[in-house]
Amino acid sequence: MVWKGFRMSRDPRLGSTQTWWTNEIAFTFLFFLNLLNYIDRGIIPGASEEFSAFVSDSLDTNTPDLYVGLLQSAFIVGFSLAAICFGHVIHFVSPFKMVGVGLVVWILAAALSGFARQAGSYQLLCAARMLSGVGEAGFQCVAPPFILDLGGGSAGRWIAFFYTAIPLGTAMGYPWGALFAASSWTWSGAFWLESLLMSPFALACFFLPFTWRPERLPIEKEEYLGVGEVEEGEQSVREKGGAAAVLAISVDRNSSSILVEGQQQQQQQQQQQQHEEEEVVEEARHMTIFREACIVLRRPIFLLNAFGYAANTGMMIGVSTFSSKIFLDFGFFTSESSASSVFGVALSFAGMVGTPLGGILVDRRLFNSEEAKLAFLLRQSTIFAALGCFCSSLSCFLYQRELFLFFFVIGALLLFVCTASINMATMLSVPPANRSFAIALCTLIIHALGDVPSPIIVGAILDAMAPACAADLEKDGVVSPECTAQVQQVRQTLFITCLWLLVAVICWGVGWMEATRQYRMHHAGHHHPLEVDGGGSDEYAGEEMGTKQPLLPLTKKTDSSSSSSQTI
Repeated sequence: MVWKGFRMSRDPRLGSTQTWWTNEIAFTFLFFLNLLNYIDRGIIPGASEEFSAFVSDSLDTNTPDLYVGLLQSAFIVGFSLAAICFGHVIHFVSPFKMVGVGLVVWILAAALSGFARQAGSYQLLCAARMLSGVGEAGFQCVAPPFILDLGGGSAGRWIAFFYTAIPLGTAMGYPWGALFAASSWTWSGAFWLESLLMSPFALACFFLPFTWRPERLPIEKEEYLGVGEVEEGEQSVREKGGAAAVLAISVDRNSSSILVEGQQQQQQQQQQQQHEEEEVVEEARHMTIFREACIVLRRPIFLLNAFGYAANTGMMIGVSTFSSKIFLDFGFFTSESSASSVFGVALSFAGMVGTPLGGILVDRRLFNSEEAKLAFLLRQSTIFAALGCFCSSLSCFLYQRELFLFFFVIGALLLFVCTASINMATMLSVPPANRSFAIALCTLIIHALGDVPSPIIVGAILDAMAPACAADLEKDGVVSPECTAQVQQVRQTLFITCLWLLVAVICWGVGWMEATRQYRMHHAGHHHPLEVDGGGSDEYAGEEMGTKQPLLPLTKKTDSSSSSSQTI
C-alpha cells in the first residue's frame, strides 16, 4: 500500500493568491473558528444550575429547566433557518466576506448574551442565542466545501480535523462555562471573553486571499488526482511496471513534439473549461432558492445520507440527554455529577479519536472520480455504523460498569469514524455549485428528524416503560427501590435507542448500492475500478488479489503482443 502525505490541491481556480497563506494554514484557521463555536455551545450546559437560577429570578417561574432548554432550541432554530439562506446567498457574494459578516453577528450575539445577565432579561438572552445561531450558520456552510475542494488527496483528514472541533470544543465548553459561572465574572464573562477571542478571526475573514468559489465543474479522473497523486502514480508505475514502464515515461518526457501537442490540447481544454464554468456561475446566480432546493432534494443519495445522519445524531443526542439518569439507574454511580462527568469525558475521547481516524481511512485510497469516492464513503459509513450499533446494543446488557463503559465507548468511537465520510458524502452527492446549500439543508433535516425529536421520544419511552424511575428525576441522584425494580426496563429503553442506528445503517447501505450502480452505469465503457489506489482486500482490489484489474490505471497496452506501455 502506498501511504500518501498531506497533498493539497494546486488548482489556480481554487487556491490562495498569496504563497505564504497556504491551505494548511487556512484549514487550521477554520478549525479554531469551529472550536470557538462549539465552546460557545457548551457554556449553557456547563453552567446549567446558574442559568436555571437566572431564569427563575428573571421570569419568576418554578420550571426553569424548560426555559433553559428553550435557549438551546432558539439557537437551533436560528442556525437552521439562517443556514438555508447563507447556503443560497453564497452564489451572489464573496464566501469569506459572508463568513466575516456572520462572525460579526456572532460576536454581537455573544456580547448581548453576557449583558442579558446584567439586564436580568431572559428575553434578551433568548434572542441573543438565536442570533448566535444565525452568525454561525454562514461559516458552517462555507468551510466544508472549501476544505473538500482544496484538500486534494488529504481532504478526508482535513475535514475530519475540522469536525474534531465538535467533541473537543464541547469538552472545553462545559468546564469553560462552569469555571466562569463559579467565579466573580459569572457566566457573562464566558460570553464576553469568547467574543474578544473571535474578533481577530472575524476581521481576518474579510482579507483572506482566496479565489475559491463554490460554482465550478466536477473534478474527474486525472484532474481529480492532484500534482502529488500524479507524481506518486508515476513512482508506482516505476516500482510495479518494471523497466518497460520507466522507458515509456522517459520517452514521453523527452519527446518535444508530444509535449507541444499536449500543451496545445491542454490550453484548449482550459479555455473550454473556463467557458463552461462561466456558464455554471451565471446559471447559479440566476437560480432561485426554491430551484436550488429542488436540485438537491431530487438526489436520492443525498436524501438517504441525510436521513441516515439524522438517525445517527438522534441516537447520540437521545442517549446523551438521559445518560447521567441511566447510569444512576444502573447503579454505576452514586451522584449525578460523577455520572455526567464520566460520560462527557468518555464521549469526548471517542470523538477526538474516532473523527480523525475516519478521515485517515478515507485518504488511504485514491479514486478515479468523485462518483467512485462517494460510493466508498457510503460503504465506510455503513460498515462502521453497523459495528457501532452492535457494540452499543451489546453494552445495554452488560452489568459490570467497566465492561459497559468499554463497549459503549467503542460503539461511540465507531460512530464518530463516520463523521468525515458522512459530511463528504453530503457534498459529493450534489453538484459542486450546490454543496453549501446541501450542507445547510442536511443540517435542517438532522435537526428536524434527529436531535430535536429524539430526546422527547426517548423520554416518552422511558416514562412508559419505567414510570417509577421518572419520579426519581427530582431526587438529585437518589434511586428509589421502585426504580431499582424496573432497571431492566431502563436497559430495554437504552437498547431501543441504540437500535435507532439501524435506520442509519439501512439508509447508508441503500445509498452505497445506489452510488455503486450510478458509477458503473456512467463508467461502463471505461473499465476503471472504483478505487484507484486500494490498499484493502475488497471487491475492487487489483493485482494484489490476483483476479482483478490493476488498481492504478496509469498504463495501458498499445498492442496485445507488445510488452511496452504508454502513459495515459
